[in-house]
Amino acid sequence: MQLQNVPDNLGKYYPNEDYYSFKLDLHIRKKADLLRKIKADYLLFGKNKILGSLLSIGYKLPEQFQWMKDVKAKYDDAILDIGTGNGSLLARLFQIGFTNLTGIDPFINASQDYGSIKILKKDIYQVTEQYDVVMMHHSLEHMFEPQRVLKQAMKITKPGGSVMIRIPIMGNYGWQQYGVFWCGIDAPRHIFIPSEKQMRKLAEDAGFSVEKFYYDSSDYLIWSSEQYKKGMPLHDPKSHMFNKDGSSMFSKEDIKRFRAIMKVENEKGNGDTAVICLRKP
Repeated sequence: MQLQNVPDNLGKYYPNEDYYSFKLDLHIRKKADLLRKIKADYLLFGKNKILGSLLSIGYKLPEQFQWMKDVKAKYDDAILDIGTGNGSLLARLFQIGFTNLTGIDPFINASQDYGSIKILKKDIYQVTEQYDVVMMHHSLEHMFEPQRVLKQAMKITKPGGSVMIRIPIMGNYGWQQYGVFWCGIDAPRHIFIPSEKQMRKLAEDAGFSVEKFYYDSSDYLIWSSEQYKKGMPLHDPKSHMFNKDGSSMFSKEDIKRFRAIMKVENEKGNGDTAVICLRKP
């Protein structure tokens, strides 16, 4: 899917005071949390097995752990997050031990230097350094000329390094069920939405090998699309986004059911958002 008419000023659709990626204040500790670091050592690298396993009993593995395992990241790897917003993901990575973290976003008000974390107001074409890991968490679909973006990603990734892309995928469950009410469209911010076949081809044409491709859709896909179908914006005061205590139009049982549906669709290869892990030769 391709956006036909692109607004002259896309910046107004990313207001710093309203857009969700910019809303959280970034609080950075001076060093990684010790207990989180012990858990991370165990969960990521199999170290501190006795204490790490005890601390991890009943612990639900956060997404950032899985992503770092997917790209085989090391604590001192140079990591770049493209479309970082306020850098909240980088703050979570720092708390578990990662120390060389940079985020870029052309729509933030100003750059910020937190020491181990640097948030820079720039786009991918202004990056000249090379990184061990380059991440695009739901940002590639916001950029023009995806093939050119991926070729630039190749330039700024070190030999043997990894690129992780998380992106909505066209033609699967959400589109099949909701059509124009599918939350993945998100016009005009989403410039294009690829099919799985196209996404694989884009990556390979840019010179990458595809190491992993899996779906990670959540209950969000269903409840937000259902809201759109009923005429309720995502940021409506009655939206489930702001009323997750059961006071929205969806009960806790509904949300559990939505999660179960998407778990099945992900496993069938019919989810609506995918994680793609690429390797530079």
